[in-house]
Amino acid sequence: MGILNYIKQKSRKRLTILFVSYEGKSPTKINISLLFCCVCLFLWTLTTSFAGYVVVKHFDYIKAKTEIKVMQVKLFLFTNQLNKTKSILEKLQDNDEKIRLLLSLNTRKSVIEEGLFPMLGKGGPAFTQVNMFSSILSGNLAKIDYSDLMYQTNVLYEQHRFMSQSQNEIISHINRQKSIFLATPCGWPCDGRISSVYGFRAHPIFKTRDFHSGIDIANVTFTPILCTADGKIIFSGKQSGYGNVIVIDHGHNYRTLYAHLSKKLVKVGDNVVRGQLIAKMGSTGSSSTGPHLHYEVHFKGKAINPKPYLMGYFSNNY
Repeated sequence: MGILNYIKQKSRKRLTILFVSYEGKSPTKINISLLFCCVCLFLWTLTTSFAGYVVVKHFDYIKAKTEIKVMQVKLFLFTNQLNKTKSILEKLQDNDEKIRLLLSLNTRKSVIEEGLFPMLGKGGPAFTQVNMFSSILSGNLAKIDYSDLMYQTNVLYEQHRFMSQSQNEIISHINRQKSIFLATPCGWPCDGRISSVYGFRAHPIFKTRDFHSGIDIANVTFTPILCTADGKIIFSGKQSGYGNVIVIDHGHNYRTLYAHLSKKLVKVGDNVVRGQLIAKMGSTGSSSTGPHLHYEVHFKGKAINPKPYLMGYFSNNY
């Protein structure tokens, strides 16, 4: 009770505000109670606080509206880029199919594609994408199907991963075919004429019927002998009946043999390439009756007829 009485007494006090004029007029006095001053101060504080709250909320609204506009632009650019990426991947997929058709490359690709078929559309944008563009352009973000946007993103990722695997497979296939091509004997090993063919014949010295495991190409002594495929020298020496011999392992089950040489220009362990000079023609060995090259082609450990391999792509260079 004492506190209330104290407040009542203080609130009854009055304050005098004196306005003095510098123009000679009498001063003006205003008497107001302390309670009135407190009420005015309270109202002023309340009004100022409310005004500050409104201003802050207004700034928050402007900031949120700006962020929404920025988000609209980002979504538009992202969706546009998504559509461009989709078009690029579809073109790459078409090129992939053309390359595979050109290479006659039949692999698990069709099986993988069947799994991706529901996701890998072709042509223009899907209906959901058109609606998405319309929502973004109109500024109505509430209508955007974000789950579909994420789905399209995941589809592009899977399509890109699949295309990477497919192109790695194509590159591996091309490299293997290139390796096989370089390892396959191709063209003439030297200039000359065929003096003895592959197959059964009468032995040139003993006149007995025997099997000739290669072909003989006759020419003058020291005619250059060239390697017919890339490979590695696995033998360079003398062999009974063959004289000086060079044997090359080309990989992919191919080997070639060059015999009756007058001079060998490579040694065991050397790597050689198609068209490289490896020896000179001669007439060494007990079964030779004149300068010529005895040339053999072996596949999977068996001697085969070399004649079809003389007509390869590089045959005009020999």
